[in-house]
Amino acid sequence: MSELLYYEARKRFLETPEDILAIEQRYMIFLTHIVSKIALSIATDFDTATKLIPYWINYPPIQRGRSPTGTSIPWSEVGETVIASNFIRGLSEVTPSVTFPGLPSGADIRFATGDALVHLDIKITGPNDRADEVVASPNQLSGDGVKWINGVINSPVQIKGKQASMIFQPELPPIYLLNQQVLLCVTYFLKAVYIVKTLGYQPLSYLELICVPNGLLAFENPNYNLHKPQLFIPGKDEIAHRKKRTRVRMSPLSELAEWRRILIWSTS
Repeated sequence: MSELLYYEARKRFLETPEDILAIEQRYMIFLTHIVSKIALSIATDFDTATKLIPYWINYPPIQRGRSPTGTSIPWSEVGETVIASNFIRGLSEVTPSVTFPGLPSGADIRFATGDALVHLDIKITGPNDRADEVVASPNQLSGDGVKWINGVINSPVQIKGKQASMIFQPELPPIYLLNQQVLLCVTYFLKAVYIVKTLGYQPLSYLELICVPNGLLAFENPNYNLHKPQLFIPGKDEIAHRKKRTRVRMSPLSELAEWRRILIWSTS
């Protein structure tokens, strides 16, 4: 029965992609409202790490990536802890009726409403990262959900860059059926960009909210991956990496719709 209902819901969304767009834009407005209310608290708590330097500087986070320069402290845990905590509090104040379904994989924050299951991932970007893209793991983007074999199966998709290509396997379903409700999978990224003034003094520069298209739009109808070149490009993983990531470029994303990328707070 679940399989039949799933295929029916998927068919409806494929036939009316404007419904997907309307839901994505509505939750973009909703999330923008919440983040705008808590932005100052995020910035304040983010920068508190500097005030607490004497209590952690002798045991700093381990440097990550290839050949780290050592000119900055890894700041992911600062940003993720501060943003997630403030966001959950803001979300509960605005909409106390949301639920938090148990999912073993997905974005940093996952919550359900009456018509969507929202995945909001937090991305912390420093001077050594590209601010004009987000690097998305397979479990942060939805696919086309074309098959049902004991559950939803997404097609692997070819991602083409200017110089390379890769096969990317989205892992989130395009829709969920939960408690007799059809929930569209909507995926967002809250990017916190910081600067480095001195080691450990790494203040927040700006907050940006990003909406990546649902897998039905991205990979089937109208198939942005095919018709919007450079929206998705190969990630930075090694060839042998089992679950390769993709990069979502901000300029092509903004060309799809200006509301897909919103600057919410900035020091300038």
